[in-house]
Amino acid sequence: MLIENLSVRSAGYVHCKSDFYSSHDTLNGEMYNFNIGVNKLVGEIDSGKWAISYLLSMYQQNPKDFVLDFNAVTVNETVMSLAKFMEYSCYMDKSYSLFTSNSNVKKLVEKGIKKNKLDVSLKDIRDIFHIDKARFERPLSSVGNEIFRAMSAIGFANGKQVFCFPWLSQKRFEGYHGHLTDLLYILESLKKVIILPIGE
Repeated sequence: MLIENLSVRSAGYVHCKSDFYSSHDTLNGEMYNFNIGVNKLVGEIDSGKWAISYLLSMYQQNPKDFVLDFNAVTVNETVMSLAKFMEYSCYMDKSYSLFTSNSNVKKLVEKGIKKNKLDVSLKDIRDIFHIDKARFERPLSSVGNEIFRAMSAIGFANGKQVFCFPWLSQKRFEGYHGHLTDLLYILESLKKVIILPIGE
């Protein structure tokens, strides 16, 4: 199934966490609509933008981080449970289950290719995501500014379609020296949904 559009509405409290920050955030029942491509959510760290991205990717993995009154997810105009939706989304942070292994990026991508029976090679994925050959052989903790490229390659190999980023300040976003801008273009060209909460 290709996810072309996604709508979500939820209310409650969310304890958002990432490698960079941690924040108690609130969802107020607002409807969010996302489509293929980059969906930039501009706001402060506790404006609800991070909470919606965290909800769509970490609800099942870290249920204690959520106290929700309700939530409703619609994918391609069809209602879907949040638990089912988790099969298609990933959180772009080293705390996400796909990224916690100490194996190198190459091995994690290879595992995903085999599991999902993808008709692509390791070199194909390394080339698609513009990952340096030497860094492809390293664990995620040692890939430097290519961390988001590496996580995306692993997510792609595992059939993920919705890439949910943690909240990033403008300064941190710009600090990735074009790596993130290039990656967002790549994911968009692959017809993925990107949810990017970012500071003003």
